[in-house]
Amino acid sequence: MNSYECAIVFYPTVGDDGAKAGMAKYAGVIVSGGGELTRVESWGKRKLAFEIAHQGEGYYFFYKFRANREVLNELVRQFRIDETVLRHLIVRDEAAVGSEPKLELEGLQAVESGPKEGS
Repeated sequence: MNSYECAIVFYPTVGDDGAKAGMAKYAGVIVSGGGELTRVESWGKRKLAFEIAHQGEGYYFFYKFRANREVLNELVRQFRIDETVLRHLIVRDEAAVGSEPKLELEGLQAVESGPKEGS
């Protein structure tokens, strides 16, 4: 399994609860496919650097995980058909050494906060 980082931006119209439900959905896709979450962060609603699809804001989430190619393909497929996802990006994490602790899905309700706006 390789290590990856994933950033997702949801449309602002989904609301806070809808964005958190989407975050949990994609965490479930990773785990159900045999992957392991190592970090999940909610960056909240933030202003975009430039408008995307006439949207100036979005809900940001960040994942670090280990998975095989099939899980990656399924994630990308679901991102493309999900109308609540404004933008996504997945990159391979070459610096990860594989010693990060695995997260459980039950613990995702208390997602740690990411960087604060203006930091």
